[in-house]
Amino acid sequence: SNSNGVNVPSGCNCNAGYAGTVTAKTADPFYTSTCSTVACPSNSAGQHVPAGCSCNAGYSGTVSAITTSPFYASSCAAVACPSNSAGANVPAGCSCNAGYSGSVSAITSSPFYTNSCSAVVCPANSVGADVPSGCSCNAGYSGSVSAVTSSPFYASSCRAVACPANSAGQHVPAGCSCKAGYTGSVAAITLSPFYTTSCSAVACPANSVGSPVNTVPAGCACNAGWSGSVSSVTSSPFYTSSCAVVACPANSAGANVPTGCSCNTGYSGSVSAVTSSPFYTSSCHAVACPANSRGATVPAGCSCNAGYAGSVSPLTSSPFYTSSCAA
Repeated sequence: SNSNGVNVPSGCNCNAGYAGTVTAKTADPFYTSTCSTVACPSNSAGQHVPAGCSCNAGYSGTVSAITTSPFYASSCAAVACPSNSAGANVPAGCSCNAGYSGSVSAITSSPFYTNSCSAVVCPANSVGADVPSGCSCNAGYSGSVSAVTSSPFYASSCRAVACPANSAGQHVPAGCSCKAGYTGSVAAITLSPFYTTSCSAVACPANSVGSPVNTVPAGCACNAGWSGSVSSVTSSPFYTSSCAVVACPANSAGANVPTGCSCNTGYSGSVSAVTSSPFYTSSCHAVACPANSRGATVPAGCSCNAGYAGSVSPLTSSPFYTSSCAA
């Protein structure tokens, strides 16, 4: 048993996969045999070599019984980690590469592993084929996406950028609008600073002026001689203006205060445009009746005194009357 040959005297050899010898003796059973089964070699498993050994999970190759030491031939070799994974080899353990989710397990049938490593899709607020191929933050977001080996298999710092100066809104990706008094727009882009902005202050409208800068956001006031106000709004033309010319005041005449008013005939003084209500100052006052005449004032009418002949007439230039009253 477990040996082969013509007969004991001629010599017997242990069968393939068995170690030992068969020696002839003179006493029954006329031989001694140490043929014993050889254990399955490293990286393989089974009852013993003669019964058959299979390479362990994660190893490729075979184990065959032979009659020379070590009584087996083994080609069991560790399988390399499959694509999208890294490690010494499958039996030692493989991990999915950064940016891949899944696992690698050793099995005993070809290809001697199962591999579920799959590329993770780009996370929220980013775009790209997948994490391993590279993801970029969406327009209007700052930051980056990096592949890592632990769940969720990426690190993302993509953050929405705040609306830039002179604009308002939740953030750039959600949309920003130029503030009241500014014209232009804000658009999201993928390069720093992750937006473009053309928001610029609108100049004070006609018949108004600003200080220290002549723009609507800084504040505009109606020009001297004009009543009303200027306010910032967010729709074109980005301001509302109620500046209107003030009419010439009592005892003066002209188109309006800004273009100039003159005191009426018989009145002395002047009218000047100012920026505070009533938007003018007026010193027009009635001239008293001249010598040798009587009456309330020149505009109301003057008569030559008794014993004087002539008349008094109002004028617009100093002394604001002419008098011919003579004795």
